[in-house]
Amino acid sequence: MDLQIAGKRALVTGGNKGIGRAVAEVLAEEGCDLVLVAQAAEEIRGRHQVNVQTIAADLSTDTAVREVVAKAGEIDILVNNAGAIPPGNLMQVDDETWRKAWDLKVFGYISLCREIYPAMAARKSGVIVNIIGAAGERHPAGYMAGAAGNSAL
Repeated sequence: MDLQIAGKRALVTGGNKGIGRAVAEVLAEEGCDLVLVAQAAEEIRGRHQVNVQTIAADLSTDTAVREVVAKAGEIDILVNNAGAIPPGNLMQVDDETWRKAWDLKVFGYISLCREIYPAMAARKSGVIVNIIGAAGERHPAGYMAGAAGNSAL
């Protein structure tokens, strides 16, 4: 397929496995240069001959988000995918676990958008994709923190 994005620069969080890795592979196939907050760079670089930069970071703090954005440079495509929220009902997920999960998944996405969107808006060009789970629509009681986080996003 040709998404007409060859030569664009994409930042993918959580690109080491699962959905993030699949997204990174497709973007590389389409000719995008990648910035991955993950470890899959060598394999993708070898298979698709695109520039792949990696940045190790815990995106649950605004300081780390700003450091990633500074290192990444100008971004045309942001794919927010980092973070996993543990299962449990309202009484099973303690405050510390809930906050830690939301700091990465919910606030991490928000912080990255806040840092990257202004440059995209100024250029009148760019795309932000926030990957969320289906629990944002179904709201299973056994995945309360995740359902609420996905709904928030």
